[in-house]
Amino acid sequence: MIPLMHSLIFASVLFVIGLLGVMIRRNFFFLLLSLIIMNNGVIIALVSAGSYWQQSDGQVLVILAMITVLGQVCVGLALLMKLLYRRKIFNIDSLSEMKG
Repeated sequence: MIPLMHSLIFASVLFVIGLLGVMIRRNFFFLLLSLIIMNNGVIIALVSAGSYWQQSDGQVLVILAMITVLGQVCVGLALLMKLLYRRKIFNIDSLSEMKG
C-alpha cells in the first residue's frame, strides 16, 4: 500500500504543474490541458484520502469530480472549435482586443 504522504505529494505536484500551466501558457488548448491536470491532482488526493481512512466518501466525490471534468472538457472544446472557426488562432490574448 502506498503511504498517504506520497500520494498527497504526487497530487500536489500535479496540481502545481497544472497551475503553472494555467498561469504561463496563452494557448487555449494547453490551458484546457492544464485545468485537466489540476483536476487529476484533486482526484488523486480524494482517492488516496478515501482509501487511507477506508471510507467510500472519497470515491463518491471522485465520480462527481470526473463528471464535472468531462463537462468542462466538452464546453472547453466547443469554445476552442468556435475560436478556431472565427479567428483561426488558439491565442487567448486576441480575444481581449476590441474590433470596431
